[in-house]
Amino acid sequence: MRGLHPTLPLVDTVLLPGMIARLQIARPASVAAVDFHLSTGRLLLTVPTRGTWTDEIGPDNIGERGCTATVLKTIRLGDGTMRVLLEGQGRVRVSGARFDPDVGLVASTRPLLASRGDPEKVELRVREARRLLSELLEADRDLPAPLRRLSELELSPGRLCDLAASNLTLPRDQALAYLSEHRVDERLSRLLVDLGREKELRIIRSRVRQRVQQTMDKQHRDFYLREQIRGLREELGEAPEGYNEVSALEKKLREAGMPAAGLEEALRELDRLRRMHPDAAEYTVSRTWLEWLTAMPWTSVTEDRTDLRAAAVQLDADHYGLEKVKERVLEYLAVRRLNPEGASPVLCFVGPPGVGKTSLGQSIAAALGRNFHRVSLGGVKDEAEIRGHRRTYVGALPGRIASALKRAASRNPVLVLDEIDKIGKDFRGDPSSALLEVLDPGLNAEFMDHYLDIPFDLSQVLFICTANLEGPIPPALRDRLELIKIAGYIQEEKLEIARRHLLPRLRTSHGVSAARLSITRRAIETVIASYTHEAGVRGLERELAAVHRKVARMVVEGRERGVRVDSAASVRRLLGPPRHFVELAERVDAPGVAVGLAWTEAGGDILFVEVTSFPAERAALKLTGQLGDVMKESGEAALSLLRTRATDLGIDADVFSRTLFHLHVPAGAIPKDGPSAGVTMLTALTSLITRRKARARVAMTGEVTLRGRVLPVGGIKEKVLAARRAGVAEVILPRRNEGDLENVPELLRADLVFHPVDTVDEVLELALEPSNERELPD
Repeated sequence: MRGLHPTLPLVDTVLLPGMIARLQIARPASVAAVDFHLSTGRLLLTVPTRGTWTDEIGPDNIGERGCTATVLKTIRLGDGTMRVLLEGQGRVRVSGARFDPDVGLVASTRPLLASRGDPEKVELRVREARRLLSELLEADRDLPAPLRRLSELELSPGRLCDLAASNLTLPRDQALAYLSEHRVDERLSRLLVDLGREKELRIIRSRVRQRVQQTMDKQHRDFYLREQIRGLREELGEAPEGYNEVSALEKKLREAGMPAAGLEEALRELDRLRRMHPDAAEYTVSRTWLEWLTAMPWTSVTEDRTDLRAAAVQLDADHYGLEKVKERVLEYLAVRRLNPEGASPVLCFVGPPGVGKTSLGQSIAAALGRNFHRVSLGGVKDEAEIRGHRRTYVGALPGRIASALKRAASRNPVLVLDEIDKIGKDFRGDPSSALLEVLDPGLNAEFMDHYLDIPFDLSQVLFICTANLEGPIPPALRDRLELIKIAGYIQEEKLEIARRHLLPRLRTSHGVSAARLSITRRAIETVIASYTHEAGVRGLERELAAVHRKVARMVVEGRERGVRVDSAASVRRLLGPPRHFVELAERVDAPGVAVGLAWTEAGGDILFVEVTSFPAERAALKLTGQLGDVMKESGEAALSLLRTRATDLGIDADVFSRTLFHLHVPAGAIPKDGPSAGVTMLTALTSLITRRKARARVAMTGEVTLRGRVLPVGGIKEKVLAARRAGVAEVILPRRNEGDLENVPELLRADLVFHPVDTVDEVLELALEPSNERELPD
């Protein structure tokens, strides 16, 4: 045993000189080696092994470098193992290892002498190591106490390096490199690298720890505040004990009655919501989406009332006139009674403003017993306004259809889509195309709003559209609509509407009772004839409201207790001078003037066409009055037709080669266009050339061909209403429009004489006064 030392193999620990380590010894051979060291005082040799704990340790799998050690303290345990406290002494080379039956593993050693290297380099590296140690201590105050004392002790470079390395958290291969390296300068180089890495790691750990601590502090604070708020709510009785927002949402989702696939998706999102912090940005997005799902009327249905008599009474109480519209609504109710599961049609009321298109939708909803909501589509240009925005967008919301269903609170309401003819279109999509899915009975049973992302059945919704014009409605959309045209009201109907609906509403809104203001039928007729010029009753309501306001002021100031408006003079005192006049006789007082009938967005209107002429070197036709291309072509066609009929009309053909005709349609600030002014322009030209005045109370409509035929036109009912308002007695219209007179009220037809015509000869015979002497213009 001379020259041999008891050997302790180390599997996962590397002992360095000066290092103090605590070890648990379990192998019998290792326990025997420690006992031999304690009994003889011979140095204990610690050698890192080449294998793992599970390998059999023997002479062949221990390393060539080791560290001698002394045992400072031992603790023997009852199972034969012991705990020891070792202190490393010096580096040695290991050789001749063998196994002794009494001692265990033994080996011979030879000291591994240290080599300092270049003194200047060593000194510089020692200074750098002490500096890094100081910075490391500043970065982390929780470092081991031995490491904190190193920067203060006066140690040799090699001792400083070993003690510093032994107190760093190093992988086993790096610790072996320190044990195997006998050159001090190289060990110091390694130490500088490891100290720099350790400093950066400690700084990062400190920052992470600080952030975690701040987060934890905020979470604790938020939790504490929420618990206080919850306690206060419970004390106030605002929330039941154990109230939980997510649990309440889950209950509402399960009770909402949405489709199974949609409920599964909603519950999956709810699980994500449970795992989110309430302050997270996505928490509000998810919660808002789930709240929308709970608010949608998935199963809420109102029962239709199919009593036709009650529905008829309701419609008559809300609206005067409009017999065709009421008849169509009653037909719908009859079909619903026979087939409750049938698809709902899409009605579209087309007419000028103020004729009651939207209020008709309210009356239909009341007659059916359904909920009602109005959706304004005028100026909508973004497709997302109909289908909704994707949830990935900031500020995403459902479209107007889904929002209307939520507000209507039932899945079968009456939805009025107002101003469908004023939908726009730009780079964000085509809203009218999105409406195809909404209004098509074959598609809307699975309508998908992009925000909700769950199909909703729209087949039970009664859609009613309104429009001022039929033309701007896209053809594909128009094909899905049942158009019901509302031309306007005659004077008698406006009078009844004012008496039955407008006056009671205005009395209530202005606080003026019937005792304070009495308006007679004659006064209302004066307001209609002299102060309004419209197809509907919106302007009439404004004028009557002005009367109520003035009377309210008189009553408040004490000037009057009661006012009676019963004559044109009393209306003039309140509303000022009349603003509209019947001026047919004044305007048609000379040759060259004819009265036509035109259709506009606001209903029908009369149109004066004036023609004058003067000599010119070249024949020409000048058209003024903001006429569109169609009316300009009508004027040119009328002049050409007149030249071909010059002989039949007794006109000198030379007049067309040396005369400039100027055709003007007054009210030049208003654009005019349409294919219905041909007969009027021909009549005005003929009147000027033949010096035959047009009959004052005759108005006409129709287009002409170059062969003298009169073509049919549209808007007959609106034009007849305009003729009645203007004081016209006779109306000339194309014979093929004679069937359209069936849509004109009987009361209106009784006051007018209609002349259906086929040719322009008939038009001129009816429209111009007879003359025995025909003169050509100078």
